[in-house]
Amino acid sequence: MEFEQDSNLTLPLFLLDESLSNRDLEQPDFEISIGLDDELLAQICQNPSEDSSVAITVSGYELLITDSLYLSILEQEHDAQITLTHGPLLSIVLNTEGQKTFVSPQMDMMPTFDLGDEDDE
Repeated sequence: MEFEQDSNLTLPLFLLDESLSNRDLEQPDFEISIGLDDELLAQICQNPSEDSSVAITVSGYELLITDSLYLSILEQEHDAQITLTHGPLLSIVLNTEGQKTFVSPQMDMMPTFDLGDEDDE
């Protein structure tokens, strides 16, 4: 997965419940689009050790909801976090005021962007 400054990272979100493991990845409940600024790019450019993870609170995001069943989420308070685990693997967790949790599938993330570090020459 490639990341570019001032672009958007868009991932599918699924309701976290007992049916999650049986869901079709092509049929998410809705999507989240996160604006990637230089600060967020630097934060997600980590690879935590095998026994740890990193949670990054996200403020610049938009929910892309087309199913009327989930439109009420737009009227509620909600917050999103990016979770990084060893790999690095990236996933998104969205919690709503209505006590619902939505998650994205974990994605392999090998950042290929250049932060200007020329140390390996």
